Amino acid sequence: MDMKFCGSTSNANPSGGLCDEYRLSDVSSLADLAAAYRRIAADHPGFRPLFSLDDFPQARYTSGHARMSLDLDSTTGFDITGLPAECFKDGEYLGYLSTKAEFAICLHNFRKLTATVSFDDACAHGLTLDDEGLQEWIGYQNDPVSLLDQPLSALVVPVEHPHEALAAFPNGYFSCDLGPALNFAVARHLSSAHGYELMGVGASYLGFLRATPPDVQTVNAVAADLCALYNTDDENRQALADAVTQAISGRTHLWVRYVE
Repeated sequence: MDMKFCGSTSNANPSGGLCDEYRLSDVSSLADLAAAYRRIAADHPGFRPLFSLDDFPQARYTSGHARMSLDLDSTTGFDITGLPAECFKDGEYLGYLSTKAEFAICLHNFRKLTATVSFDDACAHGLTLDDEGLQEWIGYQNDPVSLLDQPLSALVVPVEHPHEALAAFPNGYFSCDLGPALNFAVARHLSSAHGYELMGVGASYLGFLRATPPDVQTVNAVAADLCALYNTDDENRQALADAVTQAISGRTHLWVRYVE
């Protein structure tokens, strides 16, 4: 495996410094990506890796706007007196979350945001997948590395469940797209119902890994869920279900497009 790892504290960190970060380059296969995910997870017990995927600059930009618009940086109700000195200037709190000590604040706000959201809510949002979007998805599913904007960011997020790692890199800013809470609901559902673990988020896609390829029953259930997520009408439902079935059978990865 020729993939390169390096630590990073650069301004490219999509969490704004709330989490440690690796940079990954020369990822040539899904096996490389899965191996990196497992390696980071094994090296950091109690943490979950979260990779950047497609269009990293755009994903970083929209994530910042999403955090601000949803008040994920709000410190209302928190005792900030115990935060490290770098959070203050001349005795005044700087007012934005930028250190690992402040991640708990962001996570608390994210959990409040996602407390009552469900996969049904994500389906009800009205997201659709036209033929152009479907062909793009099939292409990425058939050639998973082609989705990746390298070098990748790999955040090391102190959470128990992979879908909670979205607190460090929330995405989905435009009203027609799935927002951070709905993306969380999709990720949690795919994990609990079908065994797909969230491993990354980009400007348009969520990425998932499974320990083993799905069996026929799971393939059919995922196809039905994606038909529901994209609000597929009766005329086109079978075509989408067939495309999903073919694209995920025998594979351990799943990309999910969350933009209109």
